[in-house]
Amino acid sequence: MGVVSILTHSFTDGYNREFGRVFGGGLERYILDLCSVIRELGHNPEVHQLSYYEAFQTRTEQIDVFGYAYDMDDVPEAFERMAAAARGPVIYASCLWQPISYKPGSLGICHGINWDRPGLPLETKQQVAEHIQLALDGLVRIVSVDSHFQTFCRAACTFDDPRKVVLIPNAVDTSYFTPAPPRPRFGQEQEAEWLSAWKEDLASQEEEAGVSISGWNAKEAVLLDNADNSDQANEIADSAVSVHSTVLPSQIVRPLRILYPRRISMERGIIPMMLAADRLLGAYPDLEIEFAGELVEGSTVGRAFRYWHRTHPHQDRILQRTYDFRDIREAYHQADIAVIPTVFSEGTSYACLEAMSCGIPVVASNVGGLNDLIQDGFNGLLVPPGDDALTAALVRLLEDRAERERLGIYARETAVAYDLSGWRRKWSSVLEAFLADAGLREGIRG
Repeated sequence: MGVVSILTHSFTDGYNREFGRVFGGGLERYILDLCSVIRELGHNPEVHQLSYYEAFQTRTEQIDVFGYAYDMDDVPEAFERMAAAARGPVIYASCLWQPISYKPGSLGICHGINWDRPGLPLETKQQVAEHIQLALDGLVRIVSVDSHFQTFCRAACTFDDPRKVVLIPNAVDTSYFTPAPPRPRFGQEQEAEWLSAWKEDLASQEEEAGVSISGWNAKEAVLLDNADNSDQANEIADSAVSVHSTVLPSQIVRPLRILYPRRISMERGIIPMMLAADRLLGAYPDLEIEFAGELVEGSTVGRAFRYWHRTHPHQDRILQRTYDFRDIREAYHQADIAVIPTVFSEGTSYACLEAMSCGIPVVASNVGGLNDLIQDGFNGLLVPPGDDALTAALVRLLEDRAERERLGIYARETAVAYDLSGWRRKWSSVLEAFLADAGLREGIRG
């Protein structure tokens, strides 16, 4: 049994100094899953990462993690120190756009193009192409999570082996991220409150009229009182409402919920989402918007979001919560629409795949690997990055329940093609070849 060393800029939470906790982002989830595959092959994974604060060493999720303090203007130097300290064959899991001196015989991973900002200077983009060429020349193979990096390499760089860049899209556990069971339209307490008020009102009207209203009788009342589940109660209540003028008070109706399951950061589209939320919350009094993602406390974006939330006139309908990887499904099950409004730097988004697997209609910007997942109008809606198109697409779905349901059905069917089992098989094949070759060259140290 040997050690396999993964080098990355982030794994445990070096942003908020919570070194023993895996940060809740896509890169970090990816590394966690990759470590699981490495263990299945009989090896021990270790992670070397950058730290925004002091150097550290910890162990979490059965993984030894080493953090390195570094100069933000010299990331390659930090990766050189990590590679020198690595105890086994090296996988460079991020920062391939940096001019890194790669340890010979190493593997690389690209999680999506992050230099796809229209306003980025041309000189910078040309430098990135040169740095990617260094990665193609210095690594034995690069795994790409989306087709866009593969195409970039073919268009902007040179390499002889067509197998140099391997496409393994991100994946989702479709057996865990499943559509939510049918929900009652109202909460149990609220429904009991409404039913009680409804029956009192009905009895009062019957007494005044001296008749039974539209066939509502004692048998139906007993069924309603004794209904074991909310579905049965809803069916009876529906039949009653159809013949009675009483309407459900608006505060009892379960509000529609839009879910933003992303890190609260610039590239993930938090600004367009906040602008869209301003317009939607004012127009739809029964709408809730949940922001379910990590926030770097003290950062400019983090402070701006906290202030916006705290001072918003509809703050009671803005929810913000950070979920663990293992309980994020709860957020999807409470949502009616998911939003992936990325502005730049996107691979095959975990959040997009999870929402699709849960049968939720997705509104996504046409950035990076999102174009690999969403076919506009078939399994979701694709819009250009920005708040105007995003708001219009969300209004379209808020107003059309049938379209929400149709898109959700095809989203779930699409997600099945990205099931985690296939990802694990593909990565096992790549790792077996890589580790066999590494073992032949230098031996794998325990």
